[in-house]
Amino acid sequence: MMTDPTPTLRLWFMDWHGQMLDHNPLKDAPSRTPFQPGRLPGLCAVVPVPFQLPCRPFMEKRISMPRPFPELEMQELSHKRIIFFIPKTGTYLRSAPSGQNSVDYSAPVPQEWENFFPMTTEMLRGLSLILTAHAIRLENEAQDILPLPTLHEGFTLRFGDKNLPLFVNTAALKQIGQLTLGSSTSVSLTWQIDTPPVSFVAHRQAAPEPATV
Repeated sequence: MMTDPTPTLRLWFMDWHGQMLDHNPLKDAPSRTPFQPGRLPGLCAVVPVPFQLPCRPFMEKRISMPRPFPELEMQELSHKRIIFFIPKTGTYLRSAPSGQNSVDYSAPVPQEWENFFPMTTEMLRGLSLILTAHAIRLENEAQDILPLPTLHEGFTLRFGDKNLPLFVNTAALKQIGQLTLGSSTSVSLTWQIDTPPVSFVAHRQAAPEPATV
């Protein structure tokens, strides 16, 4: 008798610098690329559902290549950020801002460059829409409309002079990512950790280009 396979979830990862953990098929090695609205990076982690930390992810390359990944353990930091621990070496995965091998497994301790923000496809779609001009209108109760944001280090969106930490706004990203063209939804945005959220209405106005997520 066949049993149902264990349900799984695919996660993609933003690094501290606002870039995405990716795969370089020429080197068959992990790499980093700028966040591009609508694009799924070439590397993700497959984890069991329900998603609980710590866990041992299966790292999946979009282009199948032979070089194996070391055994990794995803560990939780505060506010839904994670680190990748390598049990065999006692080191951590890091993503440096520059260098020929900017992603490696050699960090002795987890600091900022070892922080990663896991995102589902809905969250990636939501962030793609927010960063695409004329795709989403975010309006508060006073009918003030947020400007088009830019992505900054520390997993932060900057709307003019206001900073929005993505890792405490995962629910809003998912809600926006599920909007269909012409629809709206109420979302709560938390501007600072441990402060009350502010209510906004998100209006879906146009599709992101390219809309592949």
